Amino acid sequence: MKTTILLSGNEAIARGAYEAGARALAAMKHVGVNVAADPLITASYTGVNAGLVLVSADDPGMHSSQNEQDNRRYARIAKIPMLEPSDSREAKDFTIRAFEISEEYDTPVLLRTTTRVNHGKSVVGLGKPRKPAIGRFARDFQKYVMIPAYGIKRHAVVEERLLRLRKLSNSIDSNAIEWNDTRMGAITSGISYQYVKEAVPDASVLKLVEPKTIERSEGKAKRVIDNRPKD
Repeated sequence: MKTTILLSGNEAIARGAYEAGARALAAMKHVGVNVAADPLITASYTGVNAGLVLVSADDPGMHSSQNEQDNRRYARIAKIPMLEPSDSREAKDFTIRAFEISEEYDTPVLLRTTTRVNHGKSVVGLGKPRKPAIGRFARDFQKYVMIPAYGIKRHAVVEERLLRLRKLSNSIDSNAIEWNDTRMGAITSGISYQYVKEAVPDASVLKLVEPKTIERSEGKAKRVIDNRPKD
């Protein structure tokens, strides 16, 4: 069996879900999230007790859509984590990582893609499927039944989780600094990273997996790639 293969972003996401085992993934275009917004935002309050990933395929430029919208805003509205791959390799890897974050933090995770990531192709490393975990559902009305009396208590849980997720976004190893020419720098994420590399290949780049964190945090990166000439 080949260890690497050329996949589109859509195929890579499917492969990531396959390798992650028995978990739940819902995929839709950006306008589909409008319809799913009610249960999505409430699921942030209830938690998911397992791995739940929502793939939102945004369509900048309206190549095949009736409107253009930036669904990164849904992550902020719902107060859930979001990962944004820039190519097919990351699409697969981030799908697996999204499931892990979902289970660790008891939250839905938004995987935001775009048309160019979905239909572009790049080399993807293949892994072995993981052994599916057997889930257990416990009856817990105060956690899963969102009447106001219970919802107000779960809101405190959402805010506390958001603080922990913010720490994660500052230290996650998928964030990266690429040092090149220090006279020019760019902060980017997702498909925009590819555009930056094409337009200004000599610029230094801070690449963020979760771009919404830049507004409220330092956007620290653990992975450093230094391409500057050595003295």
